[in-house]
Amino acid sequence: MVIGTSGTQRFIFESTKRRENVGASHLVTRIEETWLDDALLQLEASRTSRIRTGPVEIVTANAGGITALVRDPGLGRTLVAAITGRALRDAPGLDVCGVVGPAFDWDGANVLADALHRARAKLPTVRLAHPGPQARFPGLPIAAQCTSSGLPAQSIIRPAPGEESQPRSAAGVAKLEVFEPALVRLAEKMGPLRGEANRTRAGLRTVVEHLGERADWVAVVHVDGNGLGRVFQNLPSVMRSQGRTTAEEYADGLRDLSQGVDECVEKAFRTTVAEFETSGESLVDGHLPLLPLVLGGDDLTVICDGAVALSFTERYLTLFKECAQNDERVGSLLRQAGEPALGACAGVAIVKRQYPFRSAVALAEALTQEAKSVKVKLGPDRCALSFHVLYESAAADLARLRGGTTLADGTRLTAQPYVVGDPGPDPEGWSRHRRWNDLRRRVRALSRTNADGDRVLAGGQAHDLRSGLFVGKDVADSRFSLLTTRLGGVVTDLVAEERSLFWTYDGVAYTGLLDAMDAVGFLAGEGGE
Repeated sequence: MVIGTSGTQRFIFESTKRRENVGASHLVTRIEETWLDDALLQLEASRTSRIRTGPVEIVTANAGGITALVRDPGLGRTLVAAITGRALRDAPGLDVCGVVGPAFDWDGANVLADALHRARAKLPTVRLAHPGPQARFPGLPIAAQCTSSGLPAQSIIRPAPGEESQPRSAAGVAKLEVFEPALVRLAEKMGPLRGEANRTRAGLRTVVEHLGERADWVAVVHVDGNGLGRVFQNLPSVMRSQGRTTAEEYADGLRDLSQGVDECVEKAFRTTVAEFETSGESLVDGHLPLLPLVLGGDDLTVICDGAVALSFTERYLTLFKECAQNDERVGSLLRQAGEPALGACAGVAIVKRQYPFRSAVALAEALTQEAKSVKVKLGPDRCALSFHVLYESAAADLARLRGGTTLADGTRLTAQPYVVGDPGPDPEGWSRHRRWNDLRRRVRALSRTNADGDRVLAGGQAHDLRSGLFVGKDVADSRFSLLTTRLGGVVTDLVAEERSLFWTYDGVAYTGLLDAMDAVGFLAGEGGE
């Protein structure tokens, strides 16, 4: 039996209100937590039940999805009905669907793996056979529009203390109703506040208000593991090489791997949050201005203040890779199978606070896919990060944005993605000048200040250099040469090679200067000297 969600990011981010974003995230987690526990009670089972002695065995439960073994198809249908029915009642607008696969013999790891694969393959077909969640909100008869999502309103409510009453959809009301419980869960996920016993809901409420009402720049950070699907797909052969060939051993191995990845994500996240709060930079009432809205499987999606987005993401990627390598259920398993370590890639979309968050999420996901080119160039065990600072208000299409920084002769004014950590073997030199430390070095050169606290590279000079990039390589290098004559070695950290801002890879000229100019102000701790 398999239960999965579709359109999770849309459900979380369709509203422009931070309270609703937080509440929606909480509702998604209820699938594999409270709703699953309640459904198991109906079957007189628990998460520790095993199929040899009980009616149900939970194999995986994370990221809004559940994989389970049931003794009888009727039990599976009961479990699916309980959870999907709960979603319809408590989380209108959330698309939850489940299927029960055909019976199979409890005879070997490959048989179980094939049965799980066939059940998952049926899920899209079953989902398409039913009306989508938007069909639950007909616009006729005419109703007032929800002020946060545009859906037909269900009732008039006061979203928060001190605010005026507003029309809200059924989905919006459901999200707001769980806002306070959601803060409790966020406090647990983010861990203790700089050594204190508990992170307070009041503090997190302040962070929510800051991101929704006061922050100038807000970022969506999306992180996805590299090749984890391939690891799960190859798990039967990996376990066979270890002499683990029974269906029971495969179920245990799949459960261990899934839980191991979950715990690596949570450990890396909590450690990163603790490090930033200990440093004391860019905090809001002592809290890091960041909210994790998706934290499950190998995925992480957070919204945060733009000032901490890039540094947070780089540190999280570093710690996640370390955790995955050191975890016995993940790193040890991959090493024994001769597989590469588990890496991850991230996309960071930094936008103005009022920008539609669904578009920002889509941009962050596209940037993540751009960063995943590191898998092809350096291998799936490497980490990379792509980012974009959006100054315009139009819908952000990454292909269009990147096209705007590609000159007619093919010269590219961005060098993304940037490799986080050791790039490893790179015989073609793809990572040359595009490591994270290369970006930091350029940002430091642009941010360097003199004894009076003024930027060594004045704003007008930086603007002149930036505009020269769009004219062409020769013009940009000529302007840079004049600057080096005036400023001496102060700006030499901007050099790529041979006193030029550019370098060549595979016949194409690249520069990292434009990336560094966009990153200035968004890289914590990269101030002047």
